Amino acid sequence: MCAGVTFAHHCLVVFDGVRLGRMATLQEQVGALVRHHRVRSGLSQQEVADRIGRTNVQLSRIENGKSAPEFESLSLLADALGVEVRDLFELGDFAAREGREDPLVDIISLLSPLTDGELQNVRDLIAIALKMRK
Repeated sequence: MCAGVTFAHHCLVVFDGVRLGRMATLQEQVGALVRHHRVRSGLSQQEVADRIGRTNVQLSRIENGKSAPEFESLSLLADALGVEVRDLFELGDFAAREGREDPLVDIISLLSPLTDGELQNVRDLIAIALKMRK
């Protein structure tokens, strides 16, 4: 969830259930989406790293928002993950961007390491919560 104070280009983020206590950069948002697509594809960091000609340490740094993928790596990453390049910047109605001021950054970061089965369970819980809201 975003903090009460919003900064021009950051949003509060949670990675792997750990609240970082600061705002997420575009780099961190893209990293969370890379991790999300990798996990959904059932690939290890090493497998993806091998496919894009990088080390698993480099891929880990991208996924954790510590470094940004080089422009030419975006296409390689998308191919390795079986997605379009735009999918590394968006998921459904969510688009990674600076100044994001909503809880979707947190949600995607929390969901990115889940398996398809776990994601289905989360979807079912959300559907129940939405029915209760009516």
